Amino acid sequence: MGLEVILGGLSAITGIIGGIAQANAAGQAAAAQAEANAIEGAQTENNAVESRRQRIRENRIRRAQMLAAAENTGTTGSSGQIGAVSALNTNLGGLVANAAGNTQANKSISSNLQRAANFQTQSNTIGAWTNTIQQGFSGFSTIFDQN
Repeated sequence: MGLEVILGGLSAITGIIGGIAQANAAGQAAAAQAEANAIEGAQTENNAVESRRQRIRENRIRRAQMLAAAENTGTTGSSGQIGAVSALNTNLGGLVANAAGNTQANKSISSNLQRAANFQTQSNTIGAWTNTIQQGFSGFSTIFDQN
């Protein structure tokens, strides 16, 4: 009987230590996932900023080319030249707005994925603790069943 008590106690302690280790590992995994999502979000934002800069640069070049062509042909201030420059500005505004929308959508997706990972971590932690408690009760019930 004494050996069964010792083995049951060791089983319970092992279960508790394992549950604590599992809960800690789940927390570390969640922290690593959060950091990875933050890095990905920053990278997405940097790419979006660079893309906007590139589009603005291209727009300025096209506008300068149109203005130079209008100056060379003597059509500066004509409806064609004004319309072309306006179209460039409209297209640029649309591209920048679209890029901003995509960036915001990516941030929202990342945020929701992180929330899902956090809930999964909470679930895993609860499961680990539940399993630990059940193992402890099981170990002790085995001891008392043998009496």
